[in-house]
Amino acid sequence: MLVAFGSISLNILNTNGEPVRQWAYSSIFLRNKEATKSMFCPDLEETESLYIFDQDAVNHLIFLSNKTNRKKFANLLPWFFIIILLISSFTFFSSYFRIVIEKIALSITSAEQESNLGNIMLKEMSGVSYCDINKTNEYIRSLEKDYLSITSDSIELIFMNFKNKNSILLPGRKLLVPYSILESEDGAFVLADTIKLGITAAKNKEAIENFFSKQRNKALLIYVFGVLTDLNFNKENGLFISLHGKSGVLDKVFTDNEWLTLKKLCRL
Repeated sequence: MLVAFGSISLNILNTNGEPVRQWAYSSIFLRNKEATKSMFCPDLEETESLYIFDQDAVNHLIFLSNKTNRKKFANLLPWFFIIILLISSFTFFSSYFRIVIEKIALSITSAEQESNLGNIMLKEMSGVSYCDINKTNEYIRSLEKDYLSITSDSIELIFMNFKNKNSILLPGRKLLVPYSILESEDGAFVLADTIKLGITAAKNKEAIENFFSKQRNKALLIYVFGVLTDLNFNKENGLFISLHGKSGVLDKVFTDNEWLTLKKLCRL
């Protein structure tokens, strides 16, 4: 067998000089090298093999193979940077698009629409309200406590049979409070603090912002065009309110009679 070094491949010829194989330099690798001969293969599967006994030819073939691989890598390098640039640009514009679409959703959501979203979330929940919602809220507002002094910022208090101890603020100023708070020793203080935090969060539109931030891009985009069906109304998309320790309210927020009356409004 004879070999001839072409521009891009190793040409293997028979004794008559006719080509029988063509191996691309980029795929040729040195399988075994000994003192008197070296074994080359055209691919990693080693479908064929070729022994070359001429040391100069061995060195030249190794040089051509390495040169081709380096050239191949050099040609791929610009494409690598282009791909990285495209991925970075896509990530940046996706994040920017997300921010813009959330701001648009907030800007087109009226108070009535926000309340409607909160009502839908409430209907999706399996928890049972333990209290007469209207009577409970009317009674608490009638007490004229300091933390409820601004009636325009009042929220709707709903006691639910939650397993966790955190309250949840829904869009539309609906504050879901675990019923266990009424049976807690410091429940009056905790409830007062929870209501204060809920009013502040509702005033800052934290609940509706949190709700939109949890939605998928597609659902949020469709909402902007007036369709609510793809939104996720799971309670996990509500704003969780936790006191993280003891209540910050130091004064007596409810008298014993007021607290007892509030508890009587709820079904035990």
